[in-house]
Amino acid sequence: MTDPDASLHAFQALLLQGDLTCNISDALERSGALGASVRPVWPEARLLGPAVTVRTLGTDLSAVFEGIGAAPAGSVLVIDSHGMTHSAFWGERTTRAALARGLAGAVIDGACRDVSAVRRLGFPVFSTAITPNAGLPAGRGAVNVPVAVGGQPVHPGDLMVADENGVVVVPQARIQATLARVQELLSAEQALFARTSSAAELSPEGDSA
Repeated sequence: MTDPDASLHAFQALLLQGDLTCNISDALERSGALGASVRPVWPEARLLGPAVTVRTLGTDLSAVFEGIGAAPAGSVLVIDSHGMTHSAFWGERTTRAALARGLAGAVIDGACRDVSAVRRLGFPVFSTAITPNAGLPAGRGAVNVPVAVGGQPVHPGDLMVADENGVVVVPQARIQATLARVQELLSAEQALFARTSSAAELSPEGDSA
């Protein structure tokens, strides 16, 4: 039996090398990427970890704090706020709470605020918008349910990976197979780059761009 933690450690090592989201998308046959509007709140942010999902209702922040409280260390909070951009679902308070829990980052189909504080605290956040407006808790929403973020379905336990290129999601059942395919593609690509700089030979053949 393959150790899931070993797979995560292997992915983490690859994340440090750069452009891992591109490699994963290639391994998933050019799929898995969230929409291009999901961008890092601060430059060079990157994250990797299993998803803890949150579905908000209106401008209610309650489920976000509930999700932080339920999330184990190393996980990524994935917030489906239905693309709402006029009210923020993340800021300095959520960042400090998430850091205290040991979370690896947050991905939001919606807005973030307190950007300077989030950057200063070094917490990776990827969102679709920035706004000063904040939501208020009202006791509504859901945690650890299937959500849709950036046009991609995300289930609790799916692997979230984000870097300068964007965000990709790897279904939980495909994590180990995707890692093996990423390693295979990287090995083949490195051998190709070492062998040639010919445009004809570097033209993609279905495996990489």
